Order: sequence, then structure tokens, then C-alpha cells
Amino acid sequence: MTVAFAPVKSIQATRTSHRPGFPAIGIAGSGPALLTMACYLSGRGYPVQVLDRTNNIPGPAASVKAEGAISGQYDQQTFSLRPEDVLSQCAHLIIVAPPSTYKELVWSISPWMRAKHTVLLYGGGIGASMEFEKRLLNNGVSGVKVAEMDPLFHAERYNNATIKVHAMRQWGQFASTSPATTFDCDSAIKRLFPKVEPAANLLSRGLCDYQAIVYPVIEAFGADAEMSSALLELINSVSEADEKCSNVFDQLESELNSIADAYSTARISTTHNIRRMYGAIAATPAQAVSMVPKYGQAAPWQDMIRTLGEIVSTVYVPLYELSRLANLRTPAIDSVINMSAVMCGVDFLTHGRTLNRLGLQGLSQREIIRKLNG
Repeated sequence: MTVAFAPVKSIQATRTSHRPGFPAIGIAGSGPALLTMACYLSGRGYPVQVLDRTNNIPGPAASVKAEGAISGQYDQQTFSLRPEDVLSQCAHLIIVAPPSTYKELVWSISPWMRAKHTVLLYGGGIGASMEFEKRLLNNGVSGVKVAEMDPLFHAERYNNATIKVHAMRQWGQFASTSPATTFDCDSAIKRLFPKVEPAANLLSRGLCDYQAIVYPVIEAFGADAEMSSALLELINSVSEADEKCSNVFDQLESELNSIADAYSTARISTTHNIRRMYGAIAATPAQAVSMVPKYGQAAPWQDMIRTLGEIVSTVYVPLYELSRLANLRTPAIDSVINMSAVMCGVDFLTHGRTLNRLGLQGLSQREIIRKLNG
């Protein structure tokens, strides 16, 4: 099969003023991802209220402009360190922050959260909405709709005034803690992000989040030939397959499909997924992943380790626990967790997003299927 890559540009145009009647949108988080989101929504005509607890935005009168795959400018007159100011004006709050900060975020926003609010977690791994909702309930907050969605932007900060957006996905998914809540969130989320669609359930969405699943293989292990070889050797040493696996991505694809089947949920193949996102046409998962837009310099070691830890904790650990409950063997998933634990010095199976953290402890495989599918 001929391999081709036809990147698709966003058709978003920059707006210089807010559209009448468009509601204010709150964004909480930090870093380039937060600023990209602010530029994107501002460029579509939404008033944006930003809650950046790191106080990392340079100057209250400054502005940040997005260039590249999207256009937009965020005028930093709505920067705030007070969640009460943001939540009093915004019914929708988008969380653009690492899952490791959810506990602190929930603690800070809980006194001002009301049933009218919808929280959208940008990224966050598998079951982010379940974990966040559970933390809200532990803080006495109920009735808030919480959803999770795929990341859409490949962006990095160019300077204090500019965000370079190298690519924007042309398709993505979102899901909530139940199909009914996903339906309730559908119209609001699709107004903000017309390119995303509701997933069957949050596991279905997570199983298709290729970026989180392949990051450890590409960035943490793939950059070094010895590490890549060691990962493959570890996979094969615990696999019962008659033929040794020659490609990590093929093994991962097989394991993800097995988990989807075990929990009666849909999964889109990596090749089809990346084709819809970027227009990349490929014959195998490895080819598809290699054609995803690349940009910038390699992340510093410390940043890579931090990102690796977040992804293994919130994606690989839930997959591991679900596979064990279904009596599935997953040598690739297990090997990524084991190697990452050595690199990061963290016992992920203890400190990651376990079924207990998701509020699923003690449930059988069949009970989890019922819970996922409402």
C-alpha cells in the first residue's frame, strides 16, 4: 500500500471581538496548552476567563497569539488567581492541567462549584472524568457534569507573545462518566469543539487516544535503540505467543483490541484513527504513528520523565487493572509499566489510577461493563 500524508489545515479564522451571545468559558491550568486553548476559543469568538495558579502569564496587559494550524489571540485582561471570579462568570470550565494536579484543583474550586457547571478535562488519561467526579463528591460537590476529551493541538511556546501550533487534529472524541451524561454534554462540547464526537463510553475514548498510548514507546524508549530493544525483549520474554512479536505497536494494538472486546466496547484501529485525525494513510500501526506531525526539539529529560509518569499512571495502569480483571495477558502494557517504573522510580501499580481511585473497586468485569454502558 502506498503511504501518504496529507495534513489538513484548520479553517478557523481570527476574530477581533467576541460574538454576541457567546458565553464566557473558564480555563484552568498552566503552560502552553492553556494558552493554546485560550487562543483557540478567543479566535472563535468566546470570552475567555483564565485561572492560572502558577502565575506564569507575563503581565496582566499582555496578549498571546497563536500561529500556524489555528489562529487566535488571547488578550490577558481576564487572567485571574481567584476561582470564585472565574466560576461566577462561567458555566463551563476546561481543565488543561496534568492529572497529578486534580486533587489541588478540586480543593480550590469546590466551594464555588454548582450544579450549573460543566467540567471538561482536556486529556487526562482513561477515566479522568470518573476520578475528578469522585474527588468533587469527596469535597461535597454533586450534580456537576464532568467529561473528558482527546487533546487536539500540537503546540509549543515560541516566546512570551506567541504560541506555535504545528498541527490540530481534525477529529477527536469525548466521553463522560455515563452515556447519559455524555449525551447531556454533547451540544455544549460540540459548540466549543466542532471536530469532536461523543464516544460510546470513556473506555472507548481512552483506547483510541493513540498519543497517550504510544508516547512511552516513541519518546521514552524509542529514542534510544538499546531501550527499544530491551522493551521488545521484555515483551517477548513474558508472551506466550508461538511467534515472537517483531513490532511493539502490533502487540499493543492486539492487546487494546482484546481489552475492548472484554468490556464490550468499540475501538477504532490506530491506522484509521490517525487517518481521521491527520489525513495520514498507512498500512500498519507503526507506519501510521511514524506519520504523525513532529515538531520542535526533544523535551528535556526531566520533562520527559514527568510526562511519562503522568501517562503511565493514568493510561497504562487502568488498562493493566482492567485486563487483569478480565484474565487477559498484556505483555506490552506490563513491560511499559515495568520499564517506566525503573526510569521514574515510582511504583505505578500502587500510586497510579487504580480501579479504587476510579470508584470501581470490588466490581466484577460484568458490573464494570454495565457501569460503562449505562
